[in-house]
Parts: sequence; C-alpha cells; structure tokens
Amino acid sequence: MKKMMLFIKKKEGMSFEDFRDHYENVHVPLVGERIAHLIKDFRRYYPQNLNNLYHGRADADAGRETGTHYDAVAIYTIRDEQALEELIRIGQDPEFLRIITEDEERFCDRAATVEGVADEFFGPGLNG
Repeated sequence: MKKMMLFIKKKEGMSFEDFRDHYENVHVPLVGERIAHLIKDFRRYYPQNLNNLYHGRADADAGRETGTHYDAVAIYTIRDEQALEELIRIGQDPEFLRIITEDEERFCDRAATVEGVADEFFGPGLNG
C-alpha cells in the first residue's frame, strides 16, 4: 500500500501552537477539499523531545544534534495506484499549486518541508 509522507517545518518565528492550529484548522481542510476522495487514512504526528539514537551512550557522537528538524509528520494512505496517479495530477495543477502555496507560506518553512511516496512494509519484526 502506498503512503505519502510529509515532513513539515513551521515558519520561523511562529509558535508551535499557532503552527498546529493553522495546519489542523486551515490547511488540512483546504487540502482535504481537493484530495480527500483519494485518501484511505490520514494521520498527523507532532514529534517532541527526540534524541539521537545514541543519546546518553558512551559511543554517542557529541557533534550530532538532538531534536528534530520537523514540527509535524503527516502520513497519507493512498487508496490505490489510480488514486496515486490522480493525486500526482492534482498536485501539478497550477490552480491547486497557487492555493496551497499561498497557504503554506502563512505557516510553514516551505524550503525545509519535504514529501515523498513510500511503500508500506509488513514482515517479521518486533511483533514476530
């Protein structure tokens, strides 16, 4: 199953509370009006207090930063391959780009925000 992953950095100088409020109450509905029919599931995560994997260990790299470069992570589960193709088509539409870009400039650092598509993988792991 295809997932679209979006890693969002808030606009510099904006409080986290204002960022989250705008994202949840303005941006998500704005995007949803145009692509919700293509999405099976949509989840948002707001990472906090992340540490380097080796934090606190003797072999930790003191030169590496802790924390996260992103203020939100959004995971879209795309209905199927046809929906992915339609999502790409919509994402390239000049009017969609104009509307979404204008809103993104109000709350996020667009240059630091990244997105991409990933395949979900199920297999042996922590649950056996």
